[in-house]
Amino acid sequence: MPATKPHPITGDPILYAPERAGRVNAFGAAEAAACPFCPGNESHTPPPITILGEPWRVRVFPNKYPSVEGHEVIVETPLHEDELDSIPHAAEVVETYAARYAAHKAMSRYVAVFKNSGQRGGASIYHAHSQVMPLTFIPPRVTREIAGFASSESCPLCIRAPEQLLIAESEHFLRYAPAGSTFAYQQWMVGKRHVSGIDELRKDEMADFTSALQQAVRGTRRIAKSFNVLLMNFPIGADGHFYADIFPRMTGVAGFELATGAFVDIIDPAAAARSLR
Repeated sequence: MPATKPHPITGDPILYAPERAGRVNAFGAAEAAACPFCPGNESHTPPPITILGEPWRVRVFPNKYPSVEGHEVIVETPLHEDELDSIPHAAEVVETYAARYAAHKAMSRYVAVFKNSGQRGGASIYHAHSQVMPLTFIPPRVTREIAGFASSESCPLCIRAPEQLLIAESEHFLRYAPAGSTFAYQQWMVGKRHVSGIDELRKDEMADFTSALQQAVRGTRRIAKSFNVLLMNFPIGADGHFYADIFPRMTGVAGFELATGAFVDIIDPAAAARSLR
C-alpha cells in the first residue's frame, strides 16, 4: 500500500507507491494496444464509483495503481481522441470534479484534483482523464499559498489583474497570465466571487467556469500537445481563493528547478497573454 514519509531535512511529505511502477507507460514505454479507458475495456479497470450516461459519457473508478488510499480516476469521454475542449458534455465533467472533491474533503486534510495530458504532462494513458487524490496532509505549495492569503491585507486574487495580462473575461471569471508565471503560457482562471473550493460555485458560475476552462484548454493545446490543469482548492478553515492553473508542457523541469524550487519562465507573461487571446 502507498505510504508517506518525511523529507529528512524539511519534513515535507513524500509519497511512496511502488505498485505504480506497474502502470502502462510508467517509464516511457509504448502505450498498451488496448486502452483501458475506452468503451469495451471496462473490465481492465476497477469497478466504477460513478457512471454518467447510458452508454457512459463520464466514468469514475478507483485508480488501479493508487498513490494514496482513495485515489480516483475520472475518464472524461468515451472517445479516445477527444479532449476536454471539444467534448459536448464538458459541464458533466466539471460537475464530477466538484462532486468527487466534495465527497472527500470532509475526511481529508487536502484533496488534489488535477489533469495530466500528454507525455510531458505526466500522463501514462493518453485517453482524456483527470485524477482525485485525498491526502492526509496539506501539500507544501498549498501551505505556502494559505500563508500568503493570510498575510495579505486583501485577497491577492480578488484584486483585478493588470489589463496587459488579461486573456479573457466572462460574467463570473477572469482568465489571465499570472505576473509570476512559473511555466511559459501559464493561465489562471480566477472567479470574481471569493470561494475556497469548486464545490462552492453556484450553478451559473459552474457553467461559466466550464466554458472558460474549455477555452483555456483549447488555447493551451494550440501551443503544445501536453499540458496540465490544476484545480487549486483550499481546505476547510483556510480562507483561500479557488482558481484553476493551466499550462502547456513544452520543456521539462530541470536541474535548476529541482535544486532550488525556483522556476525560469522563458516567455514574458504579457506576451503570453497576447498570444493566448
